[in-house]
Amino acid sequence: MTWRSFTISTACLISGLLGLLTHSTVLAQRYDAYSLADSVTIGQRFEIAISVEHDGSRSPLFPHDFLPDSLRNQPAFELGGFTILGNSPPGRREISNNWYIDSLRYEVATFELDSAYVTSFPVGLISSTDTLIAGTPGVLVWITSLVQDDAEGIRDITGLADFPGISVFWYFVPFLLLGLAYWLWRRSRKTEEIQLPEEKPEPKEPPWDEARRRLKLLEKMDLSKPENVKPFYVELSELLRTYLSRRADIPALETTTREVVSRLRSALNDGIVPQEIVGEMENVLSNADLVKFADMRPADEAGRAALSKTSSAIIGTEKEFTARQDALREEADRAEAGNRDADQADDQEDEAIDTEDDAAEPKRVQEQNWGAPRDGNHE
Repeated sequence: MTWRSFTISTACLISGLLGLLTHSTVLAQRYDAYSLADSVTIGQRFEIAISVEHDGSRSPLFPHDFLPDSLRNQPAFELGGFTILGNSPPGRREISNNWYIDSLRYEVATFELDSAYVTSFPVGLISSTDTLIAGTPGVLVWITSLVQDDAEGIRDITGLADFPGISVFWYFVPFLLLGLAYWLWRRSRKTEEIQLPEEKPEPKEPPWDEARRRLKLLEKMDLSKPENVKPFYVELSELLRTYLSRRADIPALETTTREVVSRLRSALNDGIVPQEIVGEMENVLSNADLVKFADMRPADEAGRAALSKTSSAIIGTEKEFTARQDALREEADRAEAGNRDADQADDQEDEAIDTEDDAAEPKRVQEQNWGAPRDGNHE
């Protein structure tokens, strides 16, 4: 869950609690939300309408009004299973004497698989003296398959096929194959000594060098041309995912943005990607998904900002990785030095024991040959 979706979810929770405390007042108002499309495909843009029915003494508050100021300039925000891309200007109409409906439409998209759902949209009414916060009913949208309408349906199971009996020849096929395999093995053993050694593949380009090279190529793209916008974001997402798959050892190229971010957050204790950088990477990948699947077209400045964020995130990750590798090497060097000191101490102890044994050896030989001396004479 991102900070943007967390903010809206918190507003929904507060709206429910305040609704219980101001039950008699809120009952006089009506709040509604519904999708203008019953079913959509992944990434398809559609609209959700939200309305507030009231007596006209207050001004309405819609979901985007609950966003903090720091997030209002973002191109999109998440709410439940929906990504909010923009909204129409709010409108008002009078339905009876001193009774009004304020409404607007949100342009949204979803990247869920089966269905997208939000429990409630936060709405409210504000005046100079107080503010009422409530929530609309939930909205459910089904996600349909991307298979074309003219595709053939599932065919029924065919009947059992008749197969002719097995010829006697096939009983000897396994033995023939074993004989052929043995002959090939003997032949390879004879030519093994004269075969040239295989060339070893050159090592891969280091992750940081590859990412830096691809970032420099993106810097040269002219984003003022509409045909360059989508390829720019596709390559930006691919190079970031490639770097993460190689440096953080996660399948970033085969998983969704949500799964990539989840794996990065679960790997924070490993010290691979710093916590403050995970949010920047999530923002870049989410906006790239909107361009690829929801056909969003950000401004030139937004693309340059995304490129700068990606470069900063990769540089920060590389610094953290390098510092971690240096710490591990220092720890290994200390352990090796400790082992050397222990081995040296053991060698010194063994040498002292050998010296004592060498000094005592003549006396033992004398005792064995002559016996221990008594009263200064030998027996």
